[in-house]
Amino acid sequence: MTTENDNSPAGKELEDNYEVSHSLYEEARTLMDAGQLDQAIATFHASALEYPHFKTYELLGECYLKLSRYSEAVPFLAAATALNRSVRAPSLLAEAFLALKQYTNALEAAKLALSIEPNNRKARHVLNIAQPIWEEKTRHLRD
Repeated sequence: MTTENDNSPAGKELEDNYEVSHSLYEEARTLMDAGQLDQAIATFHASALEYPHFKTYELLGECYLKLSRYSEAVPFLAAATALNRSVRAPSLLAEAFLALKQYTNALEAAKLALSIEPNNRKARHVLNIAQPIWEEKTRHLRD
């Protein structure tokens, strides 16, 4: 983020929001690393309210995954996937959809991750599990 040439009140507010958000993000990372996932979630939420960022959403989704709260993970991982084209968010999203037995969505997210990084282990794992299940469930549609 660059606001060095923006001395307007709006530019200053944006910079202040970013600084508050970054501080909260760092605090949430520490909580997450310590296994305090519920506290990390609350702190990541506060960070995102100050300044939305893909990594904040990705880690929020990961916290929910670690707590087996898959439905809550999906919107944050989907947002992270939309905001950044790295492989991590779609591979985590694929895992969440697989856990929810949403095989079509799991396959789509896994294929997206594999289009970014063809050897991604998490996405390949989801694909290997979801593909045969999806094929079995949709066989009657093809016959």
